[in-house]
Amino acid sequence: MNSNTINSPQTLSDRTILVCQGRCCRKDGSKKLLTMFQSQTPETIKIVPCGCLGQCGNGPNIVILPDKIFYQRICPQDVPIILNHINT
Repeated sequence: MNSNTINSPQTLSDRTILVCQGRCCRKDGSKKLLTMFQSQTPETIKIVPCGCLGQCGNGPNIVILPDKIFYQRICPQDVPIILNHINT
């Protein structure tokens, strides 16, 4: 493995947002959140619908990779705030 790869700073293109589409999160509105993230996120950040993230009852849930930052109980007005935080 190349040490330059390990030590190089992460770019926004390295980011992925997983949006839980498990049954509990969908019941709490994660489908709408997925649509919002897909329409508001720069193309350099991947948006991926995923199965249960194991945080049922705290949803809707997302996780930002590679940082492994979990956000719980996300509502539509949180989407631009989260995206702004990622971009800074």
